[in-house]
Amino acid sequence: MVQRIFIFLLVFCAAVSFAGDLTTKSGKIYKNYAIMGAAPNGIRVFHDGGVVVLPVSEFPPELKEVVEKIAKDIPAAKKAAAEKAKEQQAQAAEKKKQAQAEAARQKKSAALLAEEEKAEQEKQAKLIKATPAASGGATGGSGSKSLGISLKK
Repeated sequence: MVQRIFIFLLVFCAAVSFAGDLTTKSGKIYKNYAIMGAAPNGIRVFHDGGVVVLPVSEFPPELKEVVEKIAKDIPAAKKAAAEKAKEQQAQAAEKKKQAQAEAARQKKSAALLAEEEKAEQEKQAKLIKATPAASGGATGGSGSKSLGISLKK
């Protein structure tokens, strides 16, 4: 059963990819060709003169869809796709690390600002306590006087 399915798929692929003559971008013509699949460094093409492995870039635009599907199975393409995915993961990890570092910097900055404000408030409170209240004996008045100055920011 598996053998029948394999033969059917092989015949189907050959029938789908058979298109008469193949003219590459460089101008070379292959008569009665059939695209048979991925090779280690390109796409394997059978033709009247034998077998040739062509790089993906040599195929004409009208075969772009078929070639792209097959190109995914080329080992070099798989390796390049894996490297690209790995690079994207590394970039994402680096962005995450930078975002975490920025969040930590902002948190530290907010804490320093809060600490500075608290210190300033304590300083103002000490200044208010240290400022003597005006007494009635020195000025002739009977109570404390307000100077009308606010020490708050």
